[in-house]
Amino acid sequence: MRLLKFEASWCGPCKQLSMTMNDIDFPYPVEVIDVDQNTAAAVEYGIRGVPHLILLDENNNIVKRIGGAVSKEKLIEELL
Repeated sequence: MRLLKFEASWCGPCKQLSMTMNDIDFPYPVEVIDVDQNTAAAVEYGIRGVPHLILLDENNNIVKRIGGAVSKEKLIEELL
């Protein structure tokens, strides 16, 4: 499993989500993707707004999508 975190440097909610995620010890790698620098990945995963999280399984199939700056409790509930 791995977690993709789509964000942008100008995005306030992205910064808020980053701070929230720093408090969580994820049991899999978290890959941060700047949508302004990697538009191909954003298009590939259908990202229309940031922040956006996508959890992938071992075969790169999408297991879960979470859009927006969500709470720590919601992240733990949905991703752990």
